[in-house]
Amino acid sequence: MSLKKISAIFFVLIFTLTSALPVMSVSAISEKDWAGYSYSQQAFYAKPCIFEIAWNISDKTAKSYGNKKIALSDKISMNVWYEDGLKKNMSDKDVTAALADALNRIKSENPNLKKPIVLNIENVGDASAEELTKQYYKDENIMYYAAVLPFADGKMKQTYLKKAYNDDDEAFFSVSLEIVNNSSTAKRYLDKAYKDDNIAPFSKCLDKLEDILNDRDFSAVVNTYAEKAYKDDRIDFFSVLVDEMDSDIAEAWFDRAKKDKEIAFASIFDDYWDEFDDAWEKFDDDWDWDYWDKFDDAWDKIDEYWDDFDDKRNNYENYVNSSDYVKYGVTYKDGHYYYNGEPVRYFLDVQRSDSSAQIATVETNPNGKTSIKIVRDKNGNITGVKKLTEKEIKKYFGDADD
Repeated sequence: MSLKKISAIFFVLIFTLTSALPVMSVSAISEKDWAGYSYSQQAFYAKPCIFEIAWNISDKTAKSYGNKKIALSDKISMNVWYEDGLKKNMSDKDVTAALADALNRIKSENPNLKKPIVLNIENVGDASAEELTKQYYKDENIMYYAAVLPFADGKMKQTYLKKAYNDDDEAFFSVSLEIVNNSSTAKRYLDKAYKDDNIAPFSKCLDKLEDILNDRDFSAVVNTYAEKAYKDDRIDFFSVLVDEMDSDIAEAWFDRAKKDKEIAFASIFDDYWDEFDDAWEKFDDDWDWDYWDKFDDAWDKIDEYWDDFDDKRNNYENYVNSSDYVKYGVTYKDGHYYYNGEPVRYFLDVQRSDSSAQIATVETNPNGKTSIKIVRDKNGNITGVKKLTEKEIKKYFGDADD
């Protein structure tokens, strides 16, 4: 059993504790939990369009959008909701045919797909997957890059995997490696990363090989590079490899390092096992099934609290303040806005008063990672969040960077 698998025991045992908590991530695929339902979003390419599609939206959210029935390949029609401004696109036969293709692909991987919503449609016309790959890499649009790269030819995939590596871009390298999904390619970059002393892609390639190879072949790869790292006195790479070792192999390395008086290498195992043993002892001593019953009761009370909170919030739906943003992943802390936990660089929320004069909330944070605007319907109710375009940033913020 590897150290990584041993550590997984903790995850299994505490899953009941964490499964009810919100899941927040920032990647080509994002997952959120706003009000008791799971929400997932991803970009999908189906010529001639790229769709940003979310699914499993709540009944309450669905009421704010238009919807249309889309016929899927299995002769089953599915209700699909769509963002304001997409009504014309959703009436186009070519667009809806492409959307059906995208939905069929989603459904093949997520059989329980429910309540999908189209958040954006980009018609890319006759542009090839290779042209789009080049464009979205240049634009640093990793979501769209991940959508089109699988449709590019093998040469283009390898070209941009190499480019991401040379550009030292971990995110694009990881996406490209996942899409290429080839053991010989992963081995080649594993060796290159080791020779280049580039530990981040080395770790990514190691993880990919663990997914692709059988246990025996993967163990052979780990042992080969463990020998190299030990001989070359590269403790950082050796530490990464330790996490992939079976427990008996790890123990043998521990004994060897102690015998060779390689204290730094031995301490990797020593510290790990001391920490693990201490944690396990404490966990074993404290385990009490009565605790979990009490925990479940506590969560029931929390659920009741949130139900009560939602009822109260509905009574103030026309009162605009930062708390209205929370269910859309926007929070306000220490004088700055955050979106899905990431600081916002440019924030915009335009409202209208009864006199139709524009009132806007704007905020600039030089340390921000993304730029967003709050989307409202004609009645002023918040319906979602969108990324600000370069044109909008220039219009509302001018030369703020200067």
